This record gives sequence, C-alpha cells and structure tokens, in this order.
Amino acid sequence: MSKRDRRPAGGDAPVRSRLVLVTPEDGDLGVVAEDLRRALSGGDVAAVLIGRSGSEAERQVAAERLVPIAQSAEAAAVVVGDTRAAGRSKADGIHIDLGGGDDEAAMLSPSDDPEDEDDGEEDAPPSRSDPVTAEVADMVGRFRGKIVGVGGVRTRHAAMAAAEADPAYVMFGLLERPDAADTHHKTLALADWWVPLFEVPCVALAGATAEAVAEAASTGAEFIAVRSFVWTHPEGPAAAIAEANRILDEAFAARTAEP
Repeated sequence: MSKRDRRPAGGDAPVRSRLVLVTPEDGDLGVVAEDLRRALSGGDVAAVLIGRSGSEAERQVAAERLVPIAQSAEAAAVVVGDTRAAGRSKADGIHIDLGGGDDEAAMLSPSDDPEDEDDGEEDAPPSRSDPVTAEVADMVGRFRGKIVGVGGVRTRHAAMAAAEADPAYVMFGLLERPDAADTHHKTLALADWWVPLFEVPCVALAGATAEAVAEAASTGAEFIAVRSFVWTHPEGPAAAIAEANRILDEAFAARTAEP
C-alpha cells in the first residue's frame, strides 16, 4: 500500500482490488494475534489496520504484538488513531479518522453523528486552506515516508479536502459503525463516485458477508477492507481471506470483461 498503487486520475483501466484487514478492537490479544497469523496465511493482504480499545499502554502493547505479525507476512502494518503506538511499534503507517483518534490526530468532522453522511450531491472543491486539508497535510508531513490513511469520511467535500493533502488512501465506511451484513449504501455510493475521478486510492469498508465483499469490490476501489467477515468465518480466518481473494478476482474479471 503506497503511491505505487495509484493510477492516473480518470484512468479507464480497472485495477484488481486488494484486501485491507481490520483487526478486532477488543478480545483476548493472544487470540487476536493467533487469528491474525492464520488470516495472513490465507492469501494476499495489502495492509492490516490495527486498532485496539483500552488505555494508551494497552494500545501500545497491542501494536507491538500485532505489527510484526503483519510485517512478517509482507502486509503493511497501519495503526489506527494512535500516533505514539504507531511510532514506538515501528508500524508502516497511521490511520487517522476525521474527528477521531488521539489528541495529535484529531480533526474536524462535518458531524458527530456517524450516520450523517452526504446524499451524493456534488460539493464545491476544497481549497488548500480547508481545515481538513491542513490537518491531513500536517500528519502527512510529520509521517513523511510512512503511510498516512484517512477515514471517518462522511461527505464528498471531506474526501476531496483530505485528498488535497496527498494521503496514501481515503477510506469510505466508518470503523466506528458496528459491522453489518451489508456494505453500507453510502460506502458504495462514495466509492462509485471516487474511483473514476481521483488518483488517491480509496478503501471501501465491506460488510460481514461474502455478498457484501462482492458489493464493495464491484465499485473498483483499489482496496477492500474486511473485518468480521474474516474473524467470524465458519471455516476460520485463513479460509476467509482465501474466499475474499477469490471474490476480488471474480470482480476484477467482471470489470475487465465490460465493454
């Protein structure tokens, strides 16, 4: 997951989506670590988003435990919302949510309501003085050479403002929202809008079923994020990753076959 994954803005050639695996926020850390090892043995994963609830010390312990597991499988280890844990664990990057994260990563948000997303209407392009652009640019500058991803995106304007600062990706779908069977309709709408127009890659957060992963992949997003689809899969995490990659292969084949 880097600028090498980018394609020219407005490029017609579809890309094969890759997986981003989101770790559980709670539960026994030893179990999470073992499940992560199993999952990463199941096939290609571009990155692992490592986010844990609890105290700063608990988040630090989790990052130090999980970052090496991701990196040993050649997946980028990206810590969610905790710049200190990201730095001390030697993670590959940091994921910051608009309006969330630690004090250093907190940014402005259109609303405190996670369901208050735009209805798909085009917003005016942002300026470089936009506060979201400024905040993301600060993080990109501080973590130069590292992955800086942006989530918590609720509107088109926020997505464009974040992209002005040239992050590694913009995520559609809210990590704070409980997992559902279906991929959220706003996630699909925003990814459908974004993919043909912008160079900065997007991550579409899929729901908890195979059908939801296929829905997300149908947008052509460069990355598809999965969480409980993997951790609750009846055949285990490795089988889930293998199945998700088959779904991404099928979606890519379908897009390349389109006239």
